[in-house]
Amino acid sequence: MNLMQILFVNAINHANPIHSRYYPLAFGYLVSYCLKHNEPFGHAYTERLNETILKTVQPDIIAMTCTTESYNQAKLYAYQTKKFNPNIKVVIGGVHITAAPDSLSEYMDIGVMGEGEQTFLELVRNNFETNDKIKGVVYWQNSVLHSTEERGLIEPLDLIPHPKRDMFGTEKRQQYIFTSRGCPYRCAFCFSSRFWKKPRFHSAEYVAAEIRQIKQMFNPSFLYIYDDTFILDMNRVKEIKELVKGLGLTYSISARANLINEDVANVLKDMGVIAVGIGFESNSQNVLDYLQKGNTPKDNQRAVNILRKHKINVFGTFIRDTPVETKEDLKLTFDFIRRNHIRYTMYRLMRFPGTPIYDGCEDWDSFKLFKYDPITVKIKKFLGQIKPLKRAYCKVRSWKNKQ
Repeated sequence: MNLMQILFVNAINHANPIHSRYYPLAFGYLVSYCLKHNEPFGHAYTERLNETILKTVQPDIIAMTCTTESYNQAKLYAYQTKKFNPNIKVVIGGVHITAAPDSLSEYMDIGVMGEGEQTFLELVRNNFETNDKIKGVVYWQNSVLHSTEERGLIEPLDLIPHPKRDMFGTEKRQQYIFTSRGCPYRCAFCFSSRFWKKPRFHSAEYVAAEIRQIKQMFNPSFLYIYDDTFILDMNRVKEIKELVKGLGLTYSISARANLINEDVANVLKDMGVIAVGIGFESNSQNVLDYLQKGNTPKDNQRAVNILRKHKINVFGTFIRDTPVETKEDLKLTFDFIRRNHIRYTMYRLMRFPGTPIYDGCEDWDSFKLFKYDPITVKIKKFLGQIKPLKRAYCKVRSWKNKQ
């Protein structure tokens, strides 16, 4: 019997290279979940889709993931697939189609909304023929878009096996791990907490087993833990710390400024955490309130002070161009960055579908990521200083030529 051939396509790669590094793990979870339930299929993975790849793989199914920034790329891939072979089914999952299911392209057959493992398993079992009994999908039927009942979350989270990492190759490369899903905070700009509904945690034993598996497969010295907020349950973090001792790994995690204290920093340091990424967003209370961040500039400064005291590196992300932001607000943020010598990335605010600040725009190209790179800012500032000198030189040269 010939196995169904599924080609997993990471469309995010074109919109945000940072996100593209760890979003493919979603595919690894889908494959391992189906294998756990005795539903094998042939599979391949790509970050570029073209006719050559389609001819080589000869897929029955194209399964894509994307964010809003990359949705037009996903639509293009769907069009190219149907042009190559209209019988190939195109399935898309991820945050965008969950937030905006009505945007399902005519070249896409099925959208998987929300947590996808159980839904994908049922689609595999049904040869990707959709009906209203399969929860959590949007699909076309006689040119009419149908949405089914919302699917509940998988609980406990340990029911989902570790992702099948070798589907992305076995060469040594940077590794990422998720130890939880969801966030209890409801920042106005973020869809993650709305996508996952509520926080759920893998057990400490599950996490330690996955870290040991990664160590055995790839032998990294450093591991990214990409939970929205790794330190939500500190008792679990302490258990994980004890279970992974002796592996010789260091870690980078994400955290919130208001959750950092001396006890947290001590545990992270003992675990081997050498870097903490914090979404400061701003150091103006005016902007933080607009973003519904739930913390204060005092929280920001205290977090930096404590982490630096424990010799843990701090990386910050910031958002600018909010409607309420003034020059003084932006100055407060840059003063905070300079005063603390923070490595940072600054993004322009994007009003994603499914968030309270979404304004109804469906021009997906307008969601292209705009990053204020610190190096670019410095170069522009330098060029800004050079231009007046150039103009003065040109005036002097012109005057001399007239003499």
